[in-house]
Amino acid sequence: MTHWSRVAAALVGLAVGGAFLVYAFRGTSPAVVGGVLAAGHWGWPALAALTGTALFVYAKAARWQLLLGDRRAPPLAALIRSVLAGLALNACVPHAGEFVRAFSLQRAYGHAASAVLSSIVAERVFDLVGVLILGSAALSFVPVAAELSAAFRLLAAVAAVLAGLVVAALAAPRLVRRIAGACAAPLPTRPRNWVLRQADEALTGLAPVRSPAVSIRAFAWSLAQWLAVALVVLGCAAVVGFGPGLAAAMLVVVGIVVAFLLPNAPGYAGSVQVAFLLTLKPLGVADELALGASVAYQLLMVLPLIVFGLICLRPSLARR
Repeated sequence: MTHWSRVAAALVGLAVGGAFLVYAFRGTSPAVVGGVLAAGHWGWPALAALTGTALFVYAKAARWQLLLGDRRAPPLAALIRSVLAGLALNACVPHAGEFVRAFSLQRAYGHAASAVLSSIVAERVFDLVGVLILGSAALSFVPVAAELSAAFRLLAAVAAVLAGLVVAALAAPRLVRRIAGACAAPLPTRPRNWVLRQADEALTGLAPVRSPAVSIRAFAWSLAQWLAVALVVLGCAAVVGFGPGLAAAMLVVVGIVVAFLLPNAPGYAGSVQVAFLLTLKPLGVADELALGASVAYQLLMVLPLIVFGLICLRPSLARR
């Protein structure tokens, strides 16, 4: 990514985040939301949210260790550092953290970056399928806005495309290599060999998914990961004085996942507010409470991930 493309991506993210903030606060004064937060319960509810944040990181790292394969996976502590660094950068520059995670394992443990990126693609499939299943179960218990129904369809489409790519790569690796060879054919010998080597490494990175036992365990960790985020949402709601229930919290998680697929401002400003507002408004939650919970989510989940992730960034990139 060039300097100007990074600038353009940042500007688009700021524009989208700004538009979301204007939309979210169009009928609610920020001072009112500040008052809700000032009067909030910052004891056990906040601790529950922080616990959910820690469980989310642990589940994400444990699943990644599975997807990397027993013989290739670094220690869990190293993966936690890498996951934290990636989450921090994602919160600052959308989707940049995945490349940092791949580079960290390449630099520290000699893993091919393309193989690591393949494991992250598989991770995304488990992410989307897990949140869709939990969200679909939640739909049976609470009403939803039309926007959230559209978000479900978007998530289902993205999950289907990614799952189709992974299944195709696993079912027809020779075809993938032939396609890579055809694309690289016009190149000189060295770059052509590099492309073919990356294709081979990417296919190797997907190999652990062939094991039904690994896939089942990875899916279980995915469910645990999203339930941990739902715990964060419940804790943030309790901070400002309401209890939406687990089903509603899971639908908030669906809204957050969809919002994070879009260009975002740093700290997901605006995106988190819209996700909470559109999900909780049909349930009768006052706008100022929904927005207060969204700000608490940024303070108790997004901000700690950024702080600890930036602390872990340099150690995760150190050579071994």
